[in-house]
Amino acid sequence: MKNLEIKTLQSVNGVPFGSNKTEVRKAFGENFEEYPKKAKKTAEFQKGHDEIVQRMAEMAGKTVEEFLKDIPPVDLQIFDDYPFGMVDYSDNQIFEAIEIPKDYKTNLIVDGIDCSDFNITTLKSLSDDFTWDAENTSWVSLKKEISLYCPENKNTVECLLFGCPGYYDSSY
Repeated sequence: MKNLEIKTLQSVNGVPFGSNKTEVRKAFGENFEEYPKKAKKTAEFQKGHDEIVQRMAEMAGKTVEEFLKDIPPVDLQIFDDYPFGMVDYSDNQIFEAIEIPKDYKTNLIVDGIDCSDFNITTLKSLSDDFTWDAENTSWVSLKKEISLYCPENKNTVECLLFGCPGYYDSSY
């Protein structure tokens, strides 16, 4: 599937934002690579890990339990990397966004407009509230939950992100 039809704030190829991972995979198929990858923890790995944690706790003057309580949980981005783009999931395995890098060469229709060429003018016509973000890397529409990633300059789009309603609420 190299053709995507996105209805902003609603769906991708008819798969609604808010669908669970099983539903998304059923609709998009099995041609993906899952991230983060499931690592196999060998007994040797676990022993080495436990020794490091023990030493770090001692250096901090704490028990292992106290030390581990002070470490924030790792916030890993969960996504499936398909040939047409990366499907992002929440911590609860809910479809919340899709990222489409320019080099994936996806035929892209957004709200009825052909955006396959990643033309900045066409992309910015998708919403009337695009603003340049504080990190100086992206045009962002909070109204439509769209990001146009432009790391080199403001007019060359390298990656697109389309999110579910509220996707940027916690970060903007």
